[in-house]
Amino acid sequence: MKKSAIGLVLAGAVLAPLSAQAETTITVTSFGGGYQEAQKKAYFDAFTAAQSEIAIREDSPTSNAKLKAMVEAGAVDWDLVLTDDSFGLETDAAWLEPIDYTIVNRDKFIDGTTGTYRVAADIEATVLAYNSAEFGDAKPEGFEDFFNTEDFPGLRAAWKYAASGLFETALLADGVAAEDLYPIDVERALAKLDTIKEDLIWWETGAQSEQLLTSGEAAMGLVWVSRALSGADKGVRIDWTDWTSQTGYWVVPKGTKNKEAAMRALEFFTEPAQQIAFTEFMPYGPSNKHAVGSVLPNFAGNLPTDHLDSRVLMDAEWWGVNGAAVDARFQEWLLQ
Repeated sequence: MKKSAIGLVLAGAVLAPLSAQAETTITVTSFGGGYQEAQKKAYFDAFTAAQSEIAIREDSPTSNAKLKAMVEAGAVDWDLVLTDDSFGLETDAAWLEPIDYTIVNRDKFIDGTTGTYRVAADIEATVLAYNSAEFGDAKPEGFEDFFNTEDFPGLRAAWKYAASGLFETALLADGVAAEDLYPIDVERALAKLDTIKEDLIWWETGAQSEQLLTSGEAAMGLVWVSRALSGADKGVRIDWTDWTSQTGYWVVPKGTKNKEAAMRALEFFTEPAQQIAFTEFMPYGPSNKHAVGSVLPNFAGNLPTDHLDSRVLMDAEWWGVNGAAVDARFQEWLLQ
């Protein structure tokens, strides 16, 4: 499941009514909850209204393990699946169909958001957020201030997950340039985290991160942009000086009987009109570069794609190879 949508996942399938005229029905699987409801409004309903040949059945939640099991058993029930940064890489080729770029226009996407087996659905972010009541007129600026407990005292909320951007944040605050982050210097990052270890408070769900900030228990935190904005009416603010980029990706399971229909839906979902409509409901930026800057007003100015110049793009390939070892070291460090 997508790490940046854990707090939005609901178990069980969500079934949409099917068109009686449809010649093909594809099953689109996503994260459930408010996220998938936004996709339904912006993508799925518009797709079925625009044509009558392909109907959509929705399912949730996403599971990379379930997708793999379906493929290995030769019983693929999903046709188009939303996943997180960790899946859809070249190492996952055994379970996925290559994206058909004769149907999907690769040129329309933001650089770095397409691959052999996946294309981006949206651009998400982990941001530096803070409770404005804690600091008066002072405002933290950049990841260095996450570690600056002298000028910005108080607990720091962080996701208890190695591949959350925490290591990148520590290294950037320690003076490493964004282009030099990989391979991650794990021990240097942990040494930097040692300087605030007693000030760290860990969250494991999006709801927890929001509660920590809105209650004032944490003065600042590294949280998903959706959770930061959800707490805006309680004084939570975002500093966009630095942020780590996550991405939702569409993949097509290997062996689907509806490959062409899935590709047609994927192309439609990532067109500007649908991508812009999605921003009415969720504070995630469009992956289509032609939709950037043309978003609806709900989250204007606070979408990740409004701040691409300060984006720190995480290396999913590196984490795919090294994530287990880094996490083992992280768990060891937590117990020290």
